[in-house]
Amino acid sequence: MKILVLGAGVIGVTTAHALSRLGHEVLVIDRGDAVASQASQANGAQLAYSYVDPFANSTTFKKIPKYMLGFDEGISLGLTRKFAYYAWGLEFIRHCTPKKAVENMQIMLELARSSKQAMSQICTEIPDATIRAYGAGKIILARTPQELEKLGKTVTLKKSYGFDVKILDKKNCIIHEPSLKFWQGEFCGGIYAPGDKVLDPLLFCLALQAHSESKYDVRYHFGHTILKLKQANNKITQVQTDKNIFNCDAVIVCLGEGANKILKTIDKAYPIYPMRGYSLTLPAGKHAIKTSITDPLSKIVVSNLGGKIRIAGFLDANMSEAKIGSREQALLATARKLWPSVAQYDGDIDFWSGLRPMTPSGIPIVKKSKINGLYYNIGHGSLGLTLATGSAQRIVQLIEGAPQNSGALIREENHEFAK
Repeated sequence: MKILVLGAGVIGVTTAHALSRLGHEVLVIDRGDAVASQASQANGAQLAYSYVDPFANSTTFKKIPKYMLGFDEGISLGLTRKFAYYAWGLEFIRHCTPKKAVENMQIMLELARSSKQAMSQICTEIPDATIRAYGAGKIILARTPQELEKLGKTVTLKKSYGFDVKILDKKNCIIHEPSLKFWQGEFCGGIYAPGDKVLDPLLFCLALQAHSESKYDVRYHFGHTILKLKQANNKITQVQTDKNIFNCDAVIVCLGEGANKILKTIDKAYPIYPMRGYSLTLPAGKHAIKTSITDPLSKIVVSNLGGKIRIAGFLDANMSEAKIGSREQALLATARKLWPSVAQYDGDIDFWSGLRPMTPSGIPIVKKSKINGLYYNIGHGSLGLTLATGSAQRIVQLIEGAPQNSGALIREENHEFAK
């Protein structure tokens, strides 16, 4: 089959690689000038298979007024005139019940397990030195015993999906990551996942691109603005860009926050909304870490990318371009205050911000359209890197018509996104 993959972020690149393995003729189309030029470029770098907890839960629900009024340093749910945002928000609230949160986490854990297995397969094909994955594990800090108890309630569920997750007190957190002795925030313990890893998303995408081009003859077309999809007799036939018209047998939409703009030319829009995140990449400090550390209270994650420290975090809706710089500075100030010696804050700093396509439930939309030959791989939010390989395998199974494990199915939102 001749398959067009729309989007060259981490979702598109992994999808193209997975399809090309099976002998399909794969073309990737993207408006950027290289892979991972948008949201995948410098995200949190997490392969956090054991930490795919949905943002939609009862705790978040109670804090929504605080987020909307700007009383939280890490999350800002700003107002807008876009009706679609409020439609998304109502659907988000529907997923904030304890029952929904558990159901959604189970689906996410299944996809995370598939992703971990698929990533292991990729690592047998591409040298680790090229991918540069660092496997020192992950610790999620808890500030109070009540927070630790709450985190601990998910441990049994996560272990049932094959993830090695442990509850640690403060002393044992420091044993696993000695640099936590210099953490200036309060914490009483944490959840430790030794199987989670850190992976530079840009280097990963570049490695997959090079491998798929050289071994499987995948072709990349950069600098193309996708204008619309075309069908005939309920079958996808073409993709039109500002530079060319591409004929095809199938199309996989992996366009992130811009997916709905294209989908509305041929199908309905879906419940995804762009949420902005931020990161800083700095030289390692004298107390650089080995283990990835997440602080849920400040909404930051700190990782070591082989001599560079990546600090990522925050979640903003409807943040104006004029305020992006101030949010980057706020992230820098938060990190410096909490962990002054983990990085060289007065050295060269690479700032990044990007829009992450998020569904109300947190579950990505990975499915076949009612239009023959059209498939969706969208809405991964901040978990794009973690879930990319499993989502790509799901697309392969859909195209190949392979039998599906009902537990692995990725549920579609029962809500048509407001236009």
